[in-house]
Formats: sequence, structure tokens, C-alpha cells
Amino acid sequence: MNASALSKEQIASFEDNGFLAIESLIDPRDLDEIETEYAELLDGLAEWLFAEGEISDPYAQLAFGDRYSRIIAEYPELHRFFNVSLPLLNEGINPDTFHMHKGPAVFHLMRHRRILDVVESLIGPEIYSSPVQQMRMKPPARTVHSDLAGHSNVGATTWHQDIVALLPEADDTQQLTVWLAITEATVENGCLASVPGSHREGPKVHCSNLAIASEPQVPDKVMKDRAAVPLPVKKGGAVLFHKMNVHRALPNLSDSLRWSVDLRYHPTGQATGRPAFPGFVARSRANPETELRDASIWADTWDKARDDILSGRFQGRVFEDTRWNDSAVC
Repeated sequence: MNASALSKEQIASFEDNGFLAIESLIDPRDLDEIETEYAELLDGLAEWLFAEGEISDPYAQLAFGDRYSRIIAEYPELHRFFNVSLPLLNEGINPDTFHMHKGPAVFHLMRHRRILDVVESLIGPEIYSSPVQQMRMKPPARTVHSDLAGHSNVGATTWHQDIVALLPEADDTQQLTVWLAITEATVENGCLASVPGSHREGPKVHCSNLAIASEPQVPDKVMKDRAAVPLPVKKGGAVLFHKMNVHRALPNLSDSLRWSVDLRYHPTGQATGRPAFPGFVARSRANPETELRDASIWADTWDKARDDILSGRFQGRVFEDTRWNDSAVC
């Protein structure tokens, strides 16, 4: 087991608080590949959307963050093509927008040695990359389309625990989130805020979000007396947190895009809580030959998952959205 990636003090802090902020985890230069991949993706989508009459201008003269913000303000479904998971829908699936991004830079980031070293320090050396992952690209709040104001990948992130969207099969899964900052995360642009010790309190009531079914939330009246700690980190920094930790992101009150990704891991052999989606063995000290190292194979597994859902071959629920409701509270 790699015990050197986190100090004893850091591990104790994580266990006590349910989260750990690491100001700098990976070299910011290691994010060049994903920034280039996403710039090329945006360029192609902008040209296509302009040709289709969906946007008024491809905004080719703008820097990536400003360009993304301008285009998504005109075409709210843009975020689906940038996310690293298929849309969380149990019904009403539209094939035209049931998409995701599965480029090699994303896969390489999931397998980043420094990230896996830190994960190993907390959950051990047999590491499974969970498909419960999200790319969060948040424009300035004042520019967000009203259709996306409550969507945590673009607009507000309400109080929640990560367990809320998992099926019951994952109740005992030791899921760990690595919230990685692709741009610097500050209080002004919407860093995470977390409630210390909340992971020891059990699951909270989560009320259905009438605007967006995939965003169950702990109501403000449950959280009104709780103090949260803001967790700013630099570009390449990360926040690790327990699946029962109560957290949210602050609003982006800046003039720039705030960009992060949720990478989640658990010990190999435990349930993901999202059987419709594919994960993979990211690290195995005991059986390294089981590790997935080919980005194209990873992409193929997501194509198959999409086909299975659209064709009806997969007939279960994609995610959990009502389990923790309580009508007396909600």
C-alpha cells in the first residue's frame, strides 16, 4: 500500500472531517492535454451549431472559457457533449442529446499516477474507477441560461451527499470522490464548501428537485444552522471527500469559467451503485494485468452502455432520485 502520498495528519483530518483539501495535487501542466482536447471539441461543436442555426456566432475569436460561456447561453444542451458521463435520466431520454465526451485525455486523467497514489492512501491498492463521474464547467452565474440555473454541472450546486444518487447496492461501497480543479477554485468563482463531520451523521433527507430530476438536494431548512467550510484550491488542486459528506459549491460570482471534474473511486469488487454505466480497474498491485490502459476500449464501453440504454436492453434504473425523500420535510 502506498502510504506516502498522504501524511498521517492528512489521513486523520480526512477521517475526522469527511473531506481533505489539497491545494496542489497534480502539476498544472498535466492539464494541458485535457484543455487542448476540450478546445478542439468546442471548436467542432461551435462550427456545427452555427451551421445548424442553433447559435448566432461561433465566437472563434474568444478564449475557451468565454467562448463556452457565450455558446451555452444560446444552446443550453451544450454541456451534455462535454460531460464525462451519460445524462442521468430514468425516462424521457432524447437520443439527440443523450451524449457525453470520452476522449483519451479524460481517461488519462482518471489514471493519473498522483491521483491514484492519494486514492490508494485512503482505500487501498486495488482501485476501481467508478462511472459516477461528472465534468463541471460553470460560467459566471449572471450568464447562465434559466434552464440550467439548477443544474450542478453548469449552475448552482445545492447541499447534497454523493450517496443520494447511488442505488442501494452501493450502500456499503467505500466510494471516494476526488474533486479536481481544472481552473483555480476560489470563493469568488464557486469553490466547494463542506460541513465538517457530517459524514458521521448518516444519510440526510434529500428532496426532489422539481426543475431537474437528477439533482436531489438537502433542503436549506435542514442545513440552516450548519456552518460550512469553503475549500479553495489552486489549478491542479483537489478536494477529497467521503460519500456521506454534506457539501455544495458556492456560486460563480466571477467573470470567468470555473472548471472542475469529479473523479470517483472505490475498492475493486464493490458495487458502483450505477450498473447501467461502465467502470474499470484503474490500479491493481496484486493483479496489474487487470488494469485498463487503453482509452479506446474505455470509450467503447460507454458506447455500448449508451446503445444498451437506448435500445432497451438495459431496463433497470440509471440512478436513484427519490430514495431519501421525506414528505414531512420536503
